[in-house]
Amino acid sequence: MLQAGTQIGKYEVLEYLGGGMSEVYRATDTVLGRTVALKILTEQGARDDQMRTRFLLEAKVSSGISHDNIITTYDYGEEQGRPYLVMEYLVGQTLKEVIRSAEAKPLRERVDICLQLARALRHVHRQGIIHRDIKPDNVHLDAKGRVKLMDFGIAKTKTGTLTRTGMTVGTPQYMAPETLAAQPPLPASDVYSFGVLMFELLSGQRAIEADTMERVFYAVLHEPVPVEKLAPLGVPDEIVNLVAGCTRKAVAERIPLFDPIVETLEAWLAGGAAPAKRRQRPNLTRLWLGAAAIIAIAATASFAWIKWEKPAPARQIVEHEAGDMVLVPGGTFLFGKHKQPVTLPAFLIDLTEVSNEDYERFCRATGRALPPGFLLDRPESPVVNVIYEDAAAFARWAGKRLPTEQEWERAARGKTGGIFAWGDEADPSRANVADNPKDTWSHVVGVNAYRAGLSPEGAWQMTGNAAEWVATEREPSAETLRQHGMIQDDWFVVKGGSFQNRLLEATTYSWDALPARQARPDVGFRCAKTL
Repeated sequence: MLQAGTQIGKYEVLEYLGGGMSEVYRATDTVLGRTVALKILTEQGARDDQMRTRFLLEAKVSSGISHDNIITTYDYGEEQGRPYLVMEYLVGQTLKEVIRSAEAKPLRERVDICLQLARALRHVHRQGIIHRDIKPDNVHLDAKGRVKLMDFGIAKTKTGTLTRTGMTVGTPQYMAPETLAAQPPLPASDVYSFGVLMFELLSGQRAIEADTMERVFYAVLHEPVPVEKLAPLGVPDEIVNLVAGCTRKAVAERIPLFDPIVETLEAWLAGGAAPAKRRQRPNLTRLWLGAAAIIAIAATASFAWIKWEKPAPARQIVEHEAGDMVLVPGGTFLFGKHKQPVTLPAFLIDLTEVSNEDYERFCRATGRALPPGFLLDRPESPVVNVIYEDAAAFARWAGKRLPTEQEWERAARGKTGGIFAWGDEADPSRANVADNPKDTWSHVVGVNAYRAGLSPEGAWQMTGNAAEWVATEREPSAETLRQHGMIQDDWFVVKGGSFQNRLLEATTYSWDALPARQARPDVGFRCAKTL
């Protein structure tokens, strides 16, 4: 333990506040004259590679976040091999202390605490960060009732996470079932933890009371949070329903992100008015959003988010720096023109075609030449004029792969075998195709164009725009050979049709075969990933 008066950089230690493998002190910034909290790894912690990496992660994540309800990080450094972090000094209590205190806060104050925390978590999710350790100990409340979210030591970011595959982190009583089962962290996992914390704040008791860790694990995985205890305590139905929606065991039935949570809490605090319509954002690949069904519900408002009697299907978006992906559930679907039942395991597929922006980053990183006619001024358009190996090389660089024909078709048509990405209605205005009656493009358009053409899994532009390479080899038809001649090459399938095709030539089951070394201005690709 450091003694009062010890100098760490420009900071003078005043008082030990607590800690374990890292210690926290009240200190003074001798240059600016302000009181700060100084967090420093112990000598033992500094020798532990995992603890050191976690500490560095917390420093990196927290220093890049600025929000009224998130603790501010001022500085980072190292003293005699021991990393330290300098943060704002908070006066008040942790939420754990607030909950355990004998004096219960009025309901409106408790709901306001939940709202402030939800705003903080919405903000970090928009930065591509999943907190993963939401619990009362990591939420601070000052004397004026201002909430501060703390401790990003096990956060998951765009560039990765501290934990290895199959490893779980967090506090079991507050962990989502999928996190406890060592599944990849999702925004909805933070939503679950928030819901458990919200139950505890409103009821004054933990959602899970168990004598052994085995019982805790069983309860997290199988026993619903007892929201029925809230109504007798005076908690209104809207808030009870919100807690229930946050803590559904199945991810697909859970509220998927914090926007509707914030709206519901704001509306109740404002007097129960229905949430305002949510502003739609142009680029889903930069946000943690669900698919079209969820967006439609949000647009109609009227508390549809918090009733949950018939939950809309949530699409789980996995952020990836080389293009966000959507989870396609495993199971049987109808494949091909004749709708043959085919069973596939769950997998991830890119929300959009690979864009010029992402492909240009790949070329800069690898020294690969840009495709012919590459348009630097259209970063939002899908990359085209790529041969099969170009597409496969990008996928390898991104830690992904190209989808098989069956995977591509499953993502495009859902389980029921729609003729087009949006279903069976032959409406060419929903896609960038040659017979679109409203738009007659002679080139590809942005990867996020034509929202009305979203697939059942929430993927964009799977009908028209750019045809897409898939990792399925197939002998070309006689007609194709007549068009291309006898090319001595491997032939791969392309799917989805393009802006050059009429709608009926761009069905979900139609395909073409191209020589692997052929590049065309209407052929691009998207990637997949094995779970």
